[in-house]
Amino acid sequence: MKFVLNPSYYHLEDFIENLPQSFPTLGECIYKARNELRKFSYEGRWYVVKNYKVPLFINRIAYTFFRPGKACRAYEYALRLRAMGIETPAPVAYIEIKSGGLLWHSFFVSENCPYPRMMREFDGGGIAGREDILKAFAAFTVKLHEKGVLHLDYSAGNILFDKREEGIVFSILDLNRMRFVSMTPKQCLANFNRFCRDESVVRYVVSEYARLRGWDEEASIEEALLAYRDFWGRVERKEAMKRRRKSFCF
Repeated sequence: MKFVLNPSYYHLEDFIENLPQSFPTLGECIYKARNELRKFSYEGRWYVVKNYKVPLFINRIAYTFFRPGKACRAYEYALRLRAMGIETPAPVAYIEIKSGGLLWHSFFVSENCPYPRMMREFDGGGIAGREDILKAFAAFTVKLHEKGVLHLDYSAGNILFDKREEGIVFSILDLNRMRFVSMTPKQCLANFNRFCRDESVVRYVVSEYARLRGWDEEASIEEALLAYRDFWGRVERKEAMKRRRKSFCF
């Protein structure tokens, strides 16, 4: 078992080392699908543990010999983002367990983000009365892109926020699919493709984003919508196929 612990959390060492055994009964399950997330309290603080699904065989080989696994990337990227002044929950540790010489199970532990709201609320709620949030989000995304951060799963469910005295603050989650690169305008605008299902929200954010960067707003919106429509078109086709399969079962 490979066990990497953030030096700031040495007091959790024994607890973290026992996670592979204690995880199934740990705290509260907050998400379970391909991966599972559980939230727990320890010595007065809240933490989140992500248990990654066992990778496909080809990925087990890749993550063992050729590239870091998902838990490792989530941990290292969180450290890197926070060093850049970009908010994401503080990384605590990650664990990798091998079977047959290949990566099998992995866990990533972080502090819990206390922000109560998620950008997913814009998927069907419209814009009116919440323009300030979208403008702040556009500015936050400008900051990400200008620092060379390309979050490849920049979706509403991975962006938490809160309104505070100092303004609207954001925190990004699910970091294992991320690149640190200098981006072209096309790459920047395509990064909004999965952000929100509501096209009017995407238009509003991209318009503000382009204004902040001094780009042509209409041209930027059209470029962003090419990637947006391609992504959600594929999603809708997959959902339609699932519905058809279900209908054949009855």
